[in-house]
Amino acid sequence: MKFLRQLVLLIIGILIFTFPLNGQSIDVNKLRKIRLKTYLAGGLMWKGESTQNTNWNKICVSPDGKIWFCGGDHWGTEEITGHWRMGDRYDRLYGFGNTAVNTYDPKTDGTKVEFELDKISSLYSNVESPGHGKIHAGILSDSKGNIYTAGYLGSSFIHEYTQAYFPKSYVGSALIKYEPSTGDYDYYNIPCPGGGIVALCYDEKRNIMNGISVDRAKFWRINLSTMELNIYESIARMSRIQDRVREMIMDNDGYCYFANDVGGLTKFDPDTEIFTDIDLVLPGRYMDFRASAVSSKNIVYCITTDGFVFSFDPKTNKIEDYGHIVGRPDVIFYTPNIALDEELGRLYFLAGSHGTGDNELVKAWGTLTVLDIKTKKYYWVGVVDGNEGCFGSVVGKDHNVYFSSFGYEYDDNGEIVNNKRGEPWTRPFLLKYEPPKNLNTLE
Repeated sequence: MKFLRQLVLLIIGILIFTFPLNGQSIDVNKLRKIRLKTYLAGGLMWKGESTQNTNWNKICVSPDGKIWFCGGDHWGTEEITGHWRMGDRYDRLYGFGNTAVNTYDPKTDGTKVEFELDKISSLYSNVESPGHGKIHAGILSDSKGNIYTAGYLGSSFIHEYTQAYFPKSYVGSALIKYEPSTGDYDYYNIPCPGGGIVALCYDEKRNIMNGISVDRAKFWRINLSTMELNIYESIARMSRIQDRVREMIMDNDGYCYFANDVGGLTKFDPDTEIFTDIDLVLPGRYMDFRASAVSSKNIVYCITTDGFVFSFDPKTNKIEDYGHIVGRPDVIFYTPNIALDEELGRLYFLAGSHGTGDNELVKAWGTLTVLDIKTKKYYWVGVVDGNEGCFGSVVGKDHNVYFSSFGYEYDDNGEIVNNKRGEPWTRPFLLKYEPPKNLNTLE
């Protein structure tokens, strides 16, 4: 049986890597440069200048239609980059390694700084302990508009796979709840001490927060009513590729799913706390998922680390393959973002982050991509100018698509905006795309 399973996996892998879906494959010579409307993340000013340079998280839409995004400074207490001095860490109240959570309001077309993560989690990082230099999980909203999120260490005391000691290390991700209407917040402590949180899923029906901490890939859940914490050890296992314990799925019924070591999915029952390996094979070389979105019909749409798009139906345990994001299954095209417009039947991506090993496809890094779910046809709109990476995306109530990115800011004349020393610098920002009603206009 083991040999037969390996043979089946090999045959499936050959088929996947040989034949692009519908014969589609991106032509980099036909790609055009496009510019999207940009909204810089505000906050974290120091000596008259923003300290932000990154973001790595998922974003959300709250019931009032606002988009929640953020920007972090990603610098640490012993690893200062740029022109900042080590002595600055003793003067700045919350130190380097902090994140400012913002909102974008489509009604006013403006942004607002809502809170600083270090401050409301009481994490002081200005001496030897690094703070939350970014959010690596997600910013979540419940049905009442309350916001949940958790921090992540920046470029300080890197120890994702070893236990560390405090205070001269990262204490761990703090979980918080924020109420926008009053400005009140609740601090739910650090679920996994020493570990940075990379995934969050809120089960509102049970009032339980599910999460993964990257240090040893621990899956945990907190009952926010009783503050009971359960840790299930290294369930989110991903030995096929290092440094990719980054994602989990929760469907509309509260069941959680993880990529497992045999190329399938492991299902967690929130009521019985039983884990079950589902007998299926995920597409791609790594057989995993890097970003996901769940429809109202409980269909899960995913994209893998190497760029394969598929859907999963928890009712039947069946997957549907939508092919490779740029029609090049032989190439890893890392795309850690996905946005679903269920009404229009579309998936949106900013395809490519952290570059690609294929010299030709470097030109396609950051391609705004639309997938028509019904026809399984890809539309490659163009390469977004200035974008250096996108890790979160969402469709607003107006069908506009928002990407949480970082990269270079452009002025009204189309020139890159430099810092005070005349140097180009990367900034975290929200990008807005207004898609056409008819996708055929993109051809």
